[in-house]
Amino acid sequence: MSAPIAELKQVSKSFGRGPTTVHALQRIDIEIRTGELTLIEGPSGSGKTTLLHILGLLQRPDTGEVWLATRRMDNLPESHSPDVRAANVALIFQGYNLFDALTARDNVAVADLLKAVMRRRGTISRVPRPLRSKGRDVTNLLERFGLTDRADHLPNELSGGEKQRIAIARALACPGQLVLADEPTANLDWANAQDVVQRLADLAHLDGKAVVMVSHDFRLEPFADRIVGLLNGQVSSDRIRDGGPMTSANDRTRKSRATCEEPGESNGGSRASAGSTARRDERRASIAARLMPWLCVAVLLVIGVFVATEYVLPRSAKPAGGTTVPFVDTPRPYVAAALAVVEPSTQLVALRTERRGRIKAIMKHAGDRIRAGEPLVLLDDATPKALVDMRKTDLRLAEANLARLKAWRRSEERAMAKAGVDRAQARLDRAARELQRIQKLFDRQAAPESELNAAIEEKRFAVAAVEEAVQAHAIAEAGPSVEQVQVAEARVEQAHAALRMAETELSLHTIVSPFDGHVIYRHLEPGEVVEPESPASILSIGNLDDIRLRAEVDEADIRRVYVGQRVMATAAAYGERVFKGRVVHLEPMMGRKTIRTERTTEQQDSKVREVIIQLAPDTPSLPIGLQMTVRFLDDPATTKPTV
Repeated sequence: MSAPIAELKQVSKSFGRGPTTVHALQRIDIEIRTGELTLIEGPSGSGKTTLLHILGLLQRPDTGEVWLATRRMDNLPESHSPDVRAANVALIFQGYNLFDALTARDNVAVADLLKAVMRRRGTISRVPRPLRSKGRDVTNLLERFGLTDRADHLPNELSGGEKQRIAIARALACPGQLVLADEPTANLDWANAQDVVQRLADLAHLDGKAVVMVSHDFRLEPFADRIVGLLNGQVSSDRIRDGGPMTSANDRTRKSRATCEEPGESNGGSRASAGSTARRDERRASIAARLMPWLCVAVLLVIGVFVATEYVLPRSAKPAGGTTVPFVDTPRPYVAAALAVVEPSTQLVALRTERRGRIKAIMKHAGDRIRAGEPLVLLDDATPKALVDMRKTDLRLAEANLARLKAWRRSEERAMAKAGVDRAQARLDRAARELQRIQKLFDRQAAPESELNAAIEEKRFAVAAVEEAVQAHAIAEAGPSVEQVQVAEARVEQAHAALRMAETELSLHTIVSPFDGHVIYRHLEPGEVVEPESPASILSIGNLDDIRLRAEVDEADIRRVYVGQRVMATAAAYGERVFKGRVVHLEPMMGRKTIRTERTTEQQDSKVREVIIQLAPDTPSLPIGLQMTVRFLDDPATTKPTV
């Protein structure tokens, strides 16, 4: 067994603080080895993406150790992380992350430019052997991944599968041995998904890289060497898949590998090259030997399905469009068959935000029960909280001003105003007597004219002071004007309205449940930024206490289906177990198919009629989204509608 290229030791990672803390990872121990494709599975919120980000040095753990290429990374300076990541880790994203302005050839060649920059900076000491000549090696990579005729096309001219293959080719050009793929098949149909995962498996088995893939799709398990299950931030299972992985054995891939070798090496230039070739041939022979029994079983299954559909099943079991629906025997004949999906009886509700912001916390996980009005999602609310505090202060000031006007002057202040009038009057009386005295002296020529003028001026000041004191006393006695009170009251109402608006804005940063039910799915995680215009929802909620089936009946069979009709349903996950139900609603309009199988012969443009089926009360809880096959019975116990 090869030595681990990456290792996590007792790694933990949390988001948020206090009661809103989300423990994404809890004391994780895991080793990643070269030559293996490791599939990480788990429900949404189990910590898969966080684990991938820590392995790729995109995030740091709160506690624990991160080792990459025999070097500890969790204590690495932040400024060194990009160089180490570029030299050791290749990232493959769900959204491809191609440069829209570059052709397929140039998108792959970007890896060469990155290596040249790292070489100048001293991050890597040499360029790995398969990529010493930019033009030739990029051409070889494009040929290996079947993209030669698409080399000069821009990303918007390519299909989803072709874009993902370009991303994988770019990853192969990376000097590092660790390849991380985050939901690489989420945007692809099943045919392209198999091709992409097969090529990821080839990176591990033929190129000797350590490939770690995160996916919700259990159908990808046969391609993996090792399957790690995560649940609530902890490793719930870690197993080596029995029977070995599915691997590619086509000659085109081997030929592309041979083309990528150096001329001297392809001619047997060294013992190391010959040994490497022998080991690869031995590995391929071992893979072919393990794969042969599976190929035989697959051939027998195909023959069995063909015989059953053509000679055993009645015609009513074959919906229009060539899609064969397998059924087990039933006690009553059935008149029509259709595909159905399990869903809540209440319509699924996608919770979105009315304000742009960063998700601070998500209070519930998939499957958790919720109550109407219960907070589910918290957005960053520092700004609206500060606005609420400011509006509360404005309201207190407005209310204080209104209270002062309504209370007006106190009795002590009115008494002081009256005393002011008395003082001003006394001053006026004294000034008048003084003026009279000086006037007499002036008439006898015993006082100068300047003294007379000063006395006259003093009396004028005293008269003005009396008038001012009388006016102040009148105001104190009369109270505030009607206009002053009305303005103050209007300002209080304005402050109340501003506070209500601020509190409403704050409330929009907390998303609450509109009804009692369950969380069906978590689409986003804390730390992500959401916008009202984004089509992506944060949570999908519904009521799991009462589930139903939504079937799509082909237009050729709609006349055989009616309300009240008995139905029997089966699912591959439950074997031959039969679930009973009854038709409760028929949609009045025809529509297009939304429930798809993975068969290439399925008719894509057929019209269907949606039929709602209520399951029997004793039906066990079925997972939402489970695809089932329903048969509409020719039951004499029900009354058919008259035509």
